[in-house]
Amino acid sequence: MNFKEKALIFGGQARLPKELSADEVFQVMAVVDVETGKVIEADFTPCPPLIMAMLKQMMVGMSVQNDVNDLLVEIEQRLFHKSKKAVITAIKDLVRECREYQYRASKNSHPSSED
Repeated sequence: MNFKEKALIFGGQARLPKELSADEVFQVMAVVDVETGKVIEADFTPCPPLIMAMLKQMMVGMSVQNDVNDLLVEIEQRLFHKSKKAVITAIKDLVRECREYQYRASKNSHPSSED
């Protein structure tokens, strides 16, 4: 897969219920075009293939600036699994990481007003 230069990988994680997996952490990784804020690709670990396919379908193409609340509502309404809370928390963590990067990048691209 060939990604643009302005595509970066962001990740989020959350604890899974102990009865679901020997792995304690659910992770979501996404390739985001930092110029547009659009998700280019997403991956989830550990995640059954059926849930992964549906989550990818929901996330790819969404904007981390504008579409997050709609995505979270859609997950809440369409995913009925014990991992739902971890999925939502991990996505929120990913979005926070992306927004922190964008904030730092915008501060570094503007000249300092310090005297």
